[in-house]
Amino acid sequence: MNPTDDIVWQQIRERNTTAFERYYKAHFKEFFVVAYKYVRSLPLAQEIVNDVFLKMWEDAGKIMIETSLNAYIYKAVVNRSLNAINKQRKDLENQRELAQLPQEVYEERLLEANELKVQLYKAIDNLPGQCKKVFQLSRFEGLKQQEIADKLGISIKTVKNHITKALKTLAAHTGRSMLLLLIMELFL
Repeated sequence: MNPTDDIVWQQIRERNTTAFERYYKAHFKEFFVVAYKYVRSLPLAQEIVNDVFLKMWEDAGKIMIETSLNAYIYKAVVNRSLNAINKQRKDLENQRELAQLPQEVYEERLLEANELKVQLYKAIDNLPGQCKKVFQLSRFEGLKQQEIADKLGISIKTVKNHITKALKTLAAHTGRSMLLLLIMELFL
């Protein structure tokens, strides 16, 4: 990290709101443009950049940046943008599929899906603390294993072990095929 970035990052890690706001104002537009190039939606691009900055502020004490602050935020914005695109695509596919179903079948499938989601969320809530946190960061926030390891200060092997344990536990509670369907529905 260059010396200027290093100083700004250290100030942000020390919860210096002035340094954070100054950096945010100076760099928001460039990251907004990056997000917009992916999502082609002004409100969504703004939401993505704001979410990345908010997450950075909230987790500043845990984040280890090895390259540069700009590179870290750029990568986070790109990842969030890609996740948003995938979610929009999946939502659109689901809407098209559901639009083709008769109303009764649609309502029945919707009810079944909601019941399965409730089962899965209950099973996730029952996971041990660190295992639950790693699983949620992986599946809900879309972080890569290295990002989770950096954020939590643990090894990638530990991250992999937690994810494996979570998936085995969830499969035992919901059934293997049901778990696959739920994960595809919720996280893809």
